Amino acid sequence: MKKKILIIDDEEIFVKPLVKAMKSEGFEVASAEDASEGFNKLSEDEYDMVLTDLKMPGIDGIDLTTKIKSEYPDISVIIMTAYGSIETAVNAMRAGAEDYILKPFSKEEILLLINRALEYQEIKRANLYLQKKNENQYLFGNIIGVSKKMQEISETIKNVLNIDTTVLITGETGTGKELVANAIHFNSERRQKPFIQINCAAIPENLFESELFGFTKGSFTGADRDKKGFFQLANGGTLFLDEIGDVPLNLQAKLLYAIQEKKVMKIGAQKPIEVDVKIISATNKDLTLEVERGGFRKDLYFRLNIVPLHIPPLREREEDIPVLTEHFIKKYSEKCGKKITGISNKSLNFLIKYSWPGNVRELEHLIERAVIMEKEDEINNIEKFFPSEESDKESRFVDYSLSFKEAKEKVVSEFEKNYIYNILKDNQWKLTQAAKHANIDKKNFYEKMKKYNITKNVDLGDA
Repeated sequence: MKKKILIIDDEEIFVKPLVKAMKSEGFEVASAEDASEGFNKLSEDEYDMVLTDLKMPGIDGIDLTTKIKSEYPDISVIIMTAYGSIETAVNAMRAGAEDYILKPFSKEEILLLINRALEYQEIKRANLYLQKKNENQYLFGNIIGVSKKMQEISETIKNVLNIDTTVLITGETGTGKELVANAIHFNSERRQKPFIQINCAAIPENLFESELFGFTKGSFTGADRDKKGFFQLANGGTLFLDEIGDVPLNLQAKLLYAIQEKKVMKIGAQKPIEVDVKIISATNKDLTLEVERGGFRKDLYFRLNIVPLHIPPLREREEDIPVLTEHFIKKYSEKCGKKITGISNKSLNFLIKYSWPGNVRELEHLIERAVIMEKEDEINNIEKFFPSEESDKESRFVDYSLSFKEAKEKVVSEFEKNYIYNILKDNQWKLTQAAKHANIDKKNFYEKMKKYNITKNVDLGDA
């Protein structure tokens, strides 16, 4: 749909060419000679933006902007003035205007401001939609878990909700790091502001700086307009940096500066811009190991890790499996219009004993599939709903986008982690006994435990 603009200005010689220029760019345009006429038009039709003169008979542009923002908060306002000063700019912003521009101006200059304001308007609307959609979805009650570890996580989340500090969420793929980040934002005082989520691994390295920090017009070939980066778009709200371990090393210093100083430097800019953003980051990598290898800056790691939140894998919180299973059965039964009342004890025991390399996400997908395909009112023989035979389950976690060597290393690593964990569990968490059972030198066994962070509650003996 075409965006609708209302121009309020008493200078006909100025308004006519402006209306023509805006229409040539595909906008629907109406005009009014003063604030009173303009406000009447706002009550009669829906507009996306108002361009208003500062000096007009009766109500001036500042007071008009205040009134528009009070009654039509979704409408963007740009103030046009021939009397430019710092005081004018400050008053315009205080009244709620998105921007202001000095007369006379070119078509290109006003289009830049209009498009920028409309772009930000869409982001605000999208975030409002997401907030309304998710405010119930991300209540603490939906971080499912009765285990002591999950209860501790819930308490930590409550403690950091309204504190301006960084949070680093760690855990294997599928453990629910994104859910925790959403819970922090949508239960905090920032919930009315944007929640911007970025997958750092998905942004090409050559675009990372411009996407995160933005750029100015003319800063490089193809930069035909100013662009806000994710930091600016998240201003007042939360920026969730998922897969933070994949941020290019050569840009980590600039990211550290933005987080530490609360300022961003656009590409091509002469001075930094202040931002108010809560930073939540997440990774399935061991960042301490990445620091040792030289792939991640130590100072950035310490800045991100003020409040660490480690989400344990599902195999380490077996008591959560029954309640998660019940939750997913109810969720997908309602979604699919089916009446699945529960799951058999035999199938539930199978789920509890399974190692869950894909964690909660794998369990959710399995239950969704079972609900869709189950013909009875209770889920039976859960094994048949796995994508492959039990003996071949590990193979479905191979990422075929990787090289053979990388895929092999990933599968071997997953096998080692599950093997070490389950051998320890079967041997009452005693290192010496488990190493003997596995026929592995105790020192090597211990090194593997440290590699996969399986040291808690283990009786190390004389290791």
